[in-house]
Amino acid sequence: MDPVTSVVAASAALAAGAYLNAKWSIGTDLKNLQHDRAWGKRLGAFIEALGDTVTLYGMLERVNPHAEALWFEGRTWTYGEIKKDIDRLAAYLEAQGVKKGETVAVFTTNSPEMYITALALSKLGVVAGLVNINLRDDTLKYCLEVSTANTVISTPDLASFVVGDRRHFTLNLGSFDAVLPPTDPSITFLTSNALPVLTVNPPPAKGTPRDLSALIFTSGTTGKPKACAIRNHQMCVTATPTSRDMSNPSKYFPLRTYSPLPLFHGTAFFTGVCYSLGTSGTLCLARKFSASRFFKDVTESKATRILYVGELCRYLVTSPPSPYDKAHNCIVACGNGLRGEIWEKFKDRFNIPEIREFYRSTEGLAKFDNVASGAWGVGKVGFAGPIRRYMETDTFIVKVDESTGEPYRDSVTGFCVKVPLGEPGEAIGRVKSRALLTEYLNNPKATNEKIMTDVFVKGDMWQKMGDLVVMEADGWVRFHDRMGDTFRWKGENVSAGEVRDHLAKLDGVLDAVVYGVKLASYDGQAGAAALTIDIPEDLFMKNLYSGLKKTGLPSYAMPRLVRITKEIEANATFKKSKNDLIKKSWIQSEAGTDKLYWLDGQVYRPLDGTAWGGIESGRAKL
Repeated sequence: MDPVTSVVAASAALAAGAYLNAKWSIGTDLKNLQHDRAWGKRLGAFIEALGDTVTLYGMLERVNPHAEALWFEGRTWTYGEIKKDIDRLAAYLEAQGVKKGETVAVFTTNSPEMYITALALSKLGVVAGLVNINLRDDTLKYCLEVSTANTVISTPDLASFVVGDRRHFTLNLGSFDAVLPPTDPSITFLTSNALPVLTVNPPPAKGTPRDLSALIFTSGTTGKPKACAIRNHQMCVTATPTSRDMSNPSKYFPLRTYSPLPLFHGTAFFTGVCYSLGTSGTLCLARKFSASRFFKDVTESKATRILYVGELCRYLVTSPPSPYDKAHNCIVACGNGLRGEIWEKFKDRFNIPEIREFYRSTEGLAKFDNVASGAWGVGKVGFAGPIRRYMETDTFIVKVDESTGEPYRDSVTGFCVKVPLGEPGEAIGRVKSRALLTEYLNNPKATNEKIMTDVFVKGDMWQKMGDLVVMEADGWVRFHDRMGDTFRWKGENVSAGEVRDHLAKLDGVLDAVVYGVKLASYDGQAGAAALTIDIPEDLFMKNLYSGLKKTGLPSYAMPRLVRITKEIEANATFKKSKNDLIKKSWIQSEAGTDKLYWLDGQVYRPLDGTAWGGIESGRAKL
């Protein structure tokens, strides 16, 4: 073959290879598979290096004591400095009879005190029950009872809300000097002076990967909160450096992670506390979320990474401009729940080059990670090309029986069925070891409802994630709906998440929540939408039906009831409370400042008393 022909052939081969790589994402799949294997080796080596102390405290002992551990409201602590307070608190609690294996409820505001408490309990081999600090009265009492804790540690700002006759310590090491000490004589007020000065530092309690480490409570949006029993193995999993970070250590390390998210929530605890410990990084902690202070804190703390969840980014995008919007050093935003319509606005306004949206259930094992940056992965939670799909053994999307809401089983084989590309199904994750499974504490019924056996072969075990996701033809995985967020209307299944996404495309929509409402005179549930808007209400409602039709929303999925409201409340983890909306009245005189509308044919009209009477009696043709 002559040189010219050789060059042409080589060019053609390169072009063909580039085409196939672009079409089938071969390079991406191979890189991700390589990353998976490398990460697995790091996890194994990390656990082995911890020896017989596979705990958070064991991780702390391996960190350079001179590295910066914590930034909080302008103050900093090295790992060596904060370890002294951790050891002193652990010694005090041990002297008070706190023993390995028991649970201590942690009811603390984000602060060095909370960080120190969690690590001190880890040193003793005690389970830290991380209780949502927004709970009060009966719900708080319920969570304390579920935790089985006989001891509570609070911060002074929350001490008065603790109920029951449990032993109660409240801790102030300098972050709550503006708060008066508790006056209740049954509460032991601890300051730095009350903690012992150690001449000999006792060794930490031993711990294995399967031992319990913490309790993280579900949000309780579908019932009472449940306590997810987190094992040391999960702490190690979330502390092990990712392959993406390890691929360019000079870029991503040393890591400084800013989190305004509550540490009682999994995203902040795992990706904030655990990952910082595992990478010898700095946790830059905010007492609470503030849109006006967010990027000021990010700038002043010199954070290189921020954590988000749910609607936090929406609040930031709609906040007034600030001189700190692009003055920071942040190069990565990491979290989950960032909506597609906010993604680019957030990225561009705050000049954050890389957004890592992940899907990982606190209760389960299934995982998708979006490793893309920029617009490539907007609104997606993971990617798998043909090679990775072929090699996949641990995470699948299975068909759901529409009549029962449970995974569908083939009538002949009895096994579950994987959904084709482009169709929604439930994400499930293989349970490799029941001993390492995150379970609901003292709630075997709830745990077993999450577990399936004989899924693809006899004897296998899988855990349901409770989410409907779609793997599109191009390999990207997108969140579709939370199980239970699909309701039937006129014989059709309506996806609340899908309707919400269509609403979010309309000009003027700032926020939207969609849910089903049971009406006595109609079969199924009528779709209802609560909206906040920033354009004239009459203009928006006049164009709402036609606007939704243009987005491709089918007629049966059109919201039958619409509530225009000034604000849609969210809980501490930025999840919208649909239960509260469902309870709200659709009688205008009882709706306060909310404006109510109903769909009359193809026109949204004000929902007055006459119209509501027609709906209640079934005369209105919704």
